[in-house]
Parts: sequence; structure tokens; C-alpha cells
Amino acid sequence: MPKFFLSDCSFEVSDTVSITGDDAHHISKTLRMKVGDRLVVTGSNSVDYDCVIESFTEDGVELKVEDIRQSTVEDAHRITLFQALVKGDKMDTVVQKSVELGVYDIYPVAAERSVVKLDAKGAEKKVERWNKIALEASKQCGRGIIPKVHDVITFKECAEKMAELDIGFFCYELSDGKTVKDVIRDKDFTTLGFYIGPEGGVSPSEADYAKSFGIEDITLGKLILRTETAGPAVMAMLLYEIRL
Repeated sequence: MPKFFLSDCSFEVSDTVSITGDDAHHISKTLRMKVGDRLVVTGSNSVDYDCVIESFTEDGVELKVEDIRQSTVEDAHRITLFQALVKGDKMDTVVQKSVELGVYDIYPVAAERSVVKLDAKGAEKKVERWNKIALEASKQCGRGIIPKVHDVITFKECAEKMAELDIGFFCYELSDGKTVKDVIRDKDFTTLGFYIGPEGGVSPSEADYAKSFGIEDITLGKLILRTETAGPAVMAMLLYEIRL
């Protein structure tokens, strides 16, 4: 069933739910749903509300809650992607695919070798766009939450944040051979974060700084992946190791 998110919603069976704005337009005009059709509304607490459309109004769509259930999509492991700023619309792809693969948080990182340099106003607009992409990806794949794209941080802040998590690693072409499975198998953890560098890769000074916090470097194999491929690739590996 189609899924829509409402912030901080809490309903009981038989309650009326109102959807307005772009979502209401999407329901009526794009999906061409009718009275009696069913959809799912989800709040920020991973609770799914199965609803039936009761009416269409000038302001939006009126629904009735038929059933309430805890979302079973989300996993207990919270994965954070730290992605270096990259050129063009590559970050759009990274956000979309990582959300589809189960990421919990995304931090854009202004890395030493990032070609893209954003001022405060430009960063704010980009983050707003990336959060909209995360929302649409969450709807499409049926997530129980909307992963958050945070404000842009420096690499030093990235390393410090990763050090606070149960497991942290970064992908490095000069790695000594450890892989994703080497880092996480047989480990008891809840939070995990990993860093993907920009087009020019992770600089030696960044690698040394990360290692000073106990953050391990790993390899993704003999193939050199594009930066927009690497993040979703790691997410797929983690999905397999943790959930499948």
C-alpha cells in the first residue's frame, strides 16, 4: 500500500486523519486513489496506521484509522553514513539509495579533497533538498522512519562522531585488506558509522586522524568504485550481514 509520513502523529483506531498539501495532491491526482482505497500513514515513532480514504475535501484527504501496528521494517542496528561532498547530483543518488538500503543518519562531510565547497547558504539549500529526497525514498521503500540528512560537518567532526559509535570505519584504497565482514562479524553493536571519501579519495592526513580515534580502514576489493557507488555498496554489504 502507498505510505505517507506525518510528523509526531498518534492516533487510535477509528480516529480521523487529515492529509493536506503535496501528499494530498499526490494521493488524488497522481495515484488517482478513490474513497474506499487504503494507504498507510507513519509517524516518527515507527508505528504504521492502516487507513481507508473516507472523503476528499478542498483542503485535502480525510482518512479513517482501521488498524495500528508497529513497523517491522526498521532494524535495531543504527547505521550512519558519513559521505564527503561530491560534484553535481551524485549526493542525490547517494542519499536516495542509502535510504532504500536502510541507513539511519547521513552526514555530508567537507573533506580535504572535496571539489565542492559550500557556503552556509548553499549548504542549507542542499541539505533541505537532500532531506526531501530522503523523505521520498522512505515513502517508496516503506521505511518506518525518515532518515535525517544533517548539516555539513568537517572531517575532524566526522571522526569525532564516528568514535562515539560502537563501530566506525572508513573505506580506503590503501587499506591493508580488512573488509566489512571482518569489522562487524561476531561483534555486539547497535550503532555503526562509516566514511566515504570524495572523488579524490581519503587524504593521508585524514586517514591518520581517523586512525588516531581507533577508526579502522577497510577495503572494498580490487575494483575502484566511484564515490557515489561506494556508500550504497557498503550499505548493501551491511544489509546482507546484519539482516539477511
